[in-house]
Amino acid sequence: MAEIDPILQRIDKVLKDNRTIEIIYIIFTIVLFLCGITCFIIAITTGKFAWSTPSAVTTAFLYFPMKEIKNLRKKNIALATAPILITQLPKAKAAEEIQKLLQNLYQEDK
Repeated sequence: MAEIDPILQRIDKVLKDNRTIEIIYIIFTIVLFLCGITCFIIAITTGKFAWSTPSAVTTAFLYFPMKEIKNLRKKNIALATAPILITQLPKAKAAEEIQKLLQNLYQEDK
């Protein structure tokens, strides 16, 4: 059986990498939101309502980053609980639970 410390270090690295990606998604989401609001304000102030079209498009693009942020947070929570599974359960049961965890983490969302 593998040592616990390398496993915990790998989990910590994955959580750190996920946090970086999450921050990037949040920044892009904010940029898209600000672009949409800017276009909407321009449409209202100028009376040229064609400017509201980019606002609708950027709002539609917000779906993907928000979905990815949600998925990353879900995975981070699951990974954060993994060390407890590793240390608290008997070896056979821990291996079974970790397999279930990995299966749930990497299955396609429906």
